[in-house]
Amino acid sequence: MARRARPRKKETPRPAPEPSPRRPSPLSPARRELLALQMRLWRRLQREVDQSIEEVPPNIAIYQEEYERDLQRWQAISSKAELVEAAAAADVVYVGDYHTLPQAQQTLVKLLLALTRRRPEVVLAIELVRTDAQRALDRYMAGKLAEDRFLRQVDYERTWGFPWPPYREVLEVARARGVRVVGINSNPEGHDADHLLERDFRAAEVIVRELIARPGALVVVFDGDLHVARDHLPLIVDGLLGRLGERPRRRIVVHQNAERVHWGLARQGREHAVNVVRLAPDAYAVQNASPLEKLHSYLNWVAARETLVPPEASSWELDAYGGVADPDEDDHDPTPEYTEQVLAVVQAVARFLGVTDRDDLDAFELFTVNDLDFLDHLESSGRYTELELADIKRQILSNESYFIPKGDIIYLSDFSVVNAAEEGAHFLHHRCSGYRWSRPRDLVTDFYFRCVTEALGYFGSKLLVPTRPCWTEVDCQRLLEAQRRRRRAAARRAEAGRAAAGPHAAGPAAATEVPALQHGRASVLKACRLVLHHRALEREYLASRAWTSAGAALTQPAEVHLLITHMLGHMLGDKLWAGVASGEVDKRFVRDLFHARIDRRGVALATYLHLVEVTASLEQTRGRADNL
Repeated sequence: MARRARPRKKETPRPAPEPSPRRPSPLSPARRELLALQMRLWRRLQREVDQSIEEVPPNIAIYQEEYERDLQRWQAISSKAELVEAAAAADVVYVGDYHTLPQAQQTLVKLLLALTRRRPEVVLAIELVRTDAQRALDRYMAGKLAEDRFLRQVDYERTWGFPWPPYREVLEVARARGVRVVGINSNPEGHDADHLLERDFRAAEVIVRELIARPGALVVVFDGDLHVARDHLPLIVDGLLGRLGERPRRRIVVHQNAERVHWGLARQGREHAVNVVRLAPDAYAVQNASPLEKLHSYLNWVAARETLVPPEASSWELDAYGGVADPDEDDHDPTPEYTEQVLAVVQAVARFLGVTDRDDLDAFELFTVNDLDFLDHLESSGRYTELELADIKRQILSNESYFIPKGDIIYLSDFSVVNAAEEGAHFLHHRCSGYRWSRPRDLVTDFYFRCVTEALGYFGSKLLVPTRPCWTEVDCQRLLEAQRRRRRAAARRAEAGRAAAGPHAAGPAAATEVPALQHGRASVLKACRLVLHHRALEREYLASRAWTSAGAALTQPAEVHLLITHMLGHMLGDKLWAGVASGEVDKRFVRDLFHARIDRRGVALATYLHLVEVTASLEQTRGRADNL
């Protein structure tokens, strides 16, 4: 649900109420439509994740299939209290980890806090550290090894490499609660064909050793979500205990953020009300992030994008286990909600620009990819036309963050700081300039108004994330050249096929049109051609001070039109930021742009051309191709 930005308050934590077992209400058409859009987007993002993995581990398909089998259905809606009591009564608890998702590590932190209140001895077996680095881990946990030396000695970046802060918190809580921590990861040599399985066998040996050596302890295993499936690590541990003549151990498996569970709850309208479901008598699923948020966390990690910090779910507050507060956590200060974090981003851009006279920087509503009520909110307001709603749906499906000036709404497609800063800058521009979103604009005014607003949004994002790459002319040229190479290669293959088949060969089969979820390749290529043409016109303008109409760029379909203004605006915003960073452009000039009414006839084009002049001698900072 969206929140208005508000000042942060410190409140005394209170136990969160358990979800009531109410009958789900029927979904509205708008919610069903948004759910369908999100599922389509999730499938596309999953393909993007799969394509980003350079080396697919052997047997990963089998692991994935057996993991999904565990999550095909659930028995009942559960609660944090039931989960904690079941875990506290067990001998070993397997908790699944999605390494790039901070919410996954938060769950472990809160389980450790709860379980150490109920069990006198807890052991944490963690995939974070390899077994051959146990001595360094022991010394770090004992406070005898500084953090930087610990990370070097365990070779953290090479052997793990996922964001360190959430795992640091896990180890800090374990140290504070007297939890013994053992590493269970390994890199078995000579096991190319069964690498995952061999890693599980070696992890099982460590777990069984701890269970036998400490018969009264509760062993909590924190391993990758595929590893903790019933037929993987838990089965191997059970088998090893049996071979050693040991009694069976009571176990609980805790999966996290299972896609099938989320979509099932979402179809009932309960994805925000339910945080825990019981899968089986000995298995649960904790739900504190959406499937899109989960995949975005991985893609943001791959792209090295900084992200907003996920707030703690209200049903997992530190004192909520049975309502018994822990005096050690009285000063716990929960992470601000996403709205408050975006407000801080808006305020940071405003401070940099010297915008200190506004008291309305919190006058926005924030919706995110997690909000399935977003379209319902828009439709029920009665303020948006069918055309505007169709454009919003297109942007959702294109995985784009955007700002809707009509309602001062910021929509985040993911939780990257870059997106928050860009859309926050758009909101700041709207507030400072007071431009009229409802003003009818001719083609030229609309085109250059969008270009300049894109430039200001990109400038705002660069203030907070200076390393952000940008579309460049070189990127456009490379993309077009790659397309020409593909066409030439396809023509050669077709010619070779016709020559081999002889004169009576059948013609080519008709192509099947597949709807694209993101910008279609043809649209991107067309936008690239028109952007290069426009940049050439800009160089002619600088030489002659005579502007030639951009022609075809102004009359493109919506998708191509938005791509062109997006690329041109980002190129301009990037150079504007470079000018301010180098001191060649005074930031007061940019502040004046944020206040300028550029939505008036003739003003948008004049402003754009003036920016072209001001930034003509500046170079772009970094293109997308530079990231490859």
